[in-house]
Parts: sequence; structure tokens; C-alpha cells
Amino acid sequence: MDTFDKFLELQKELLQSQLKIIYRQQQLIPYDEKKIKRTSNLDIVADILESSDKPLHISKIIESAENNYQVQLERDSTVSALVKKITSGKRFIRVAPNTFALKTDKQ
Repeated sequence: MDTFDKFLELQKELLQSQLKIIYRQQQLIPYDEKKIKRTSNLDIVADILESSDKPLHISKIIESAENNYQVQLERDSTVSALVKKITSGKRFIRVAPNTFALKTDKQ
């Protein structure tokens, strides 16, 4: 890469940085507030099960996630993730086929 190419690359990076700043100012959102904490799908499932007074079937969990969290959970991947947590003895228990609850201190 010769000197002129390096100069062009530098100018490109400077302009991209300036565009990011302009965009941020147009949105009127402070830089620190743009970072939104993401919630994992299993955290959403845990919240749903915690708010329920009984174990829930995966269909009810998915329905609740769509209605209350505006998140579409994939049935197979959610069940797979739950089973992995159950197998490792963490956080969830299976009480019937495709029916899950939060693990209590006694369990």
C-alpha cells in the first residue's frame, strides 16, 4: 500500500467516524444511552415461569413471550436450551413432556 492509498484509507475512516457522530446527534440520543441491555431467551423463559404459579407447557411459554415480550421463541431451540440447563442441574426442571418450571432451592 503506497502513501496515497494510506491517505485515502485514513480519510475514509475519519469520514465514517464523522458520519456516526452526525447520525447520533440527529437521533438526539446520548452515546451511552444507545447501549441497550439485551435479555436472553432463557431469561425471558425464566421471567415467564417466575410470574406463573404453576409449570407451563412450551407452547404457553412461547405464547407468553410473544404477547408480553414481543419476542418470537423458536420451539426446538428453546426446548433444547432448557434441556441443557436441566441436564446440568441449573435453573429449570421438567415436570412433564415439554412442561417446565423453575428449580426451587429444595430441588
